[in-house]
Amino acid sequence: MEQTNQTPAVQMTELEQALTAENEKLIAQVEELTAQNETLTKTVARLQSSADKSDTYLTQLVAMKNDFESYKRRMKFNGDQAKAEGVASVVTKLIDICDNFELASKHLDGDNLKAFQMIQQQFMQTLANFGVLPMDVSGKDFDCMTMEALSQMDCGEENKGKVVQVYKNGYLMGDKVLRYAQVIVGA
Repeated sequence: MEQTNQTPAVQMTELEQALTAENEKLIAQVEELTAQNETLTKTVARLQSSADKSDTYLTQLVAMKNDFESYKRRMKFNGDQAKAEGVASVVTKLIDICDNFELASKHLDGDNLKAFQMIQQQFMQTLANFGVLPMDVSGKDFDCMTMEALSQMDCGEENKGKVVQVYKNGYLMGDKVLRYAQVIVGA
């Protein structure tokens, strides 16, 4: 083995210098890694902030989509309702013409009556195309939900509470009563 001619104090100084140099390198690396860690931490924070904003925007977008779908359904429903109410309004005015047809048919006979009945039938078919149908209440139990009692008439025990005469026909459009049947009820 080779012997070093240096004294232990000199060897220590060289060792201290080598260790100091190594320590300084490590300190520089730690400082560099700390700087990189801070940069990465800031980048992660920015990414997290962007992700949070993205989630917020997505949530808002989903809510807006749901609101818009609800709006479309509501507008369609309102449009359908307005259409039905408009048809019901016009048809209600036409129902009075049906009463006039019935009155006029009582004063006609022969060919005039047949021609008149054809026109009346065509008119009733047009109303039926709009979903309007006359109520069949004659001889049935009185129902205050579809009929209006004008008076009572003594027609025997078997007709008590039943419709014995129809003064004006009632009309339905689907389940909606357009005009209540005006009737005379047995007492």
